[in-house]
Amino acid sequence: MKKLSLDTVLKIVIAIASAVLGALSAMP
Repeated sequence: MKKLSLDTVLKIVIAIASAVLGALSAMP
């Protein structure tokens, strides 16, 4: 298994963060 590059990890973290923020703002 290759080590993920920092750039890839950053993109994954940002994608998860925006998904969480989107779910939170969709809540009443």
